[in-house]
Amino acid sequence: MKPNRMLINIFTIALAAFALTAIAQEGISPVPAPQLPQNALTTMTLGKMFTYFMVMLGPIKLLGPFVKISRGMDAPASRMLAVKGFGIACLAGVIAAVLGKNILANWGVSLPALLLAAGLVLLLVALKSVLSQYEQPSAPTTETQPPARFLALSPLAFPNIITPYGIAALILLDAATPPEQTLSILGVFLAVMVLNLIAMFFAKPIIKYCADILTILGAVLGVLQVALAIQMLLLAFRMLGIVP
Repeated sequence: MKPNRMLINIFTIALAAFALTAIAQEGISPVPAPQLPQNALTTMTLGKMFTYFMVMLGPIKLLGPFVKISRGMDAPASRMLAVKGFGIACLAGVIAAVLGKNILANWGVSLPALLLAAGLVLLLVALKSVLSQYEQPSAPTTETQPPARFLALSPLAFPNIITPYGIAALILLDAATPPEQTLSILGVFLAVMVLNLIAMFFAKPIIKYCADILTILGAVLGVLQVALAIQMLLLAFRMLGIVP
């Protein structure tokens, strides 16, 4: 039974509106001068965490890669791949959040250093996405696909569901906030992962019926990622006392 085109359009538009509304409400605002830089992390609301996770780990960036990875699979195989990737991504995120503080302490990595690393990687990835719109389309090439049993791990879970900068942001938030907020942070992270799973289940019809909408959303997301990356770098510089 083919999915109803109207329902697919409604799902895509609702998902996009939800993400953009959260971004508009929470914003990416600079830290006020009188406030200590660390407070921007320690007092971050769950709504803003959700916004950041949506931008860095959310489903809009995942639809195209998932359709490409699952090309040639029937619906059951495609959904099984989505479930496996979802499970690996959730497990990796939880492990990173739980062990992140100890890893930072043992390696002597400061929060500003981790923030700089995440901001730099996000900036490079976002710039590549934005600038690729101006490149001439390249001739199709034959790519060697990894064995099917490994697809859920790579390239699906890593780096398409769990991005390097998304993992860094998750560790950073958990390390910078009080221990009692760990479960809340993980809850927000897992909520975004569930949205990713739903998006993967309907990825092919969404791409088929809403390609134009996704192109616009992808362009908007790319600009937002560049802005967020620059804001992360500025916050790290404030923590280090380089800028006021």
